[in-house]
Amino acid sequence: MSTHKGKEVTFSQSEFLVSTTDTNSIITYANDEFCRVAGFTAQELIGKPHNIVRHPDMPKAAFADMWGQLKKGNSWRGMVKNRCKNGDYYWVDAFVTPIYDKDKIIGYQSVRHCPSRKDIASAERLYQRINNGKKPFPVTEHILFQRTVAAIVAIALLGSAYWIAGMTMFALVLAALINLNSG
Repeated sequence: MSTHKGKEVTFSQSEFLVSTTDTNSIITYANDEFCRVAGFTAQELIGKPHNIVRHPDMPKAAFADMWGQLKKGNSWRGMVKNRCKNGDYYWVDAFVTPIYDKDKIIGYQSVRHCPSRKDIASAERLYQRINNGKKPFPVTEHILFQRTVAAIVAIALLGSAYWIAGMTMFALVLAALINLNSG
């Protein structure tokens, strides 16, 4: 996927990379694990925009989705490829949530852990698709597809008279999904 060189830095499943920012995404706290994996000192991170660790392979759409959710007061979870100070990179499964003071958002907290190789491979395929200008396969469409396949199997189990109806339904849903994602 990447045209940017550097080696992957991994960390333990038991480690959590934690940071907080103000509402402008300026880092206000970085734990030791985050500093060690990213290759920065806390002094180098605090006061800087959190995108100091943004890897160029990450599509802007991923962060647009994150900020859209956070500004509404919602939490966000996603796979993120980050850049180390020395140009290497690391993947995280990030959970970002607003920090409140009374009813007002005053910042954001990000807790990140090491994702599985399977999750990384899925994220790489998705982000490459987005970076190539193609529409991602949205979660809602994926769920619709899974449920449709389950319904078709259930219909098929009823007998051969229902099999044609089930296959017709499958073909229509598949055609709709292909049409949605062909752009």
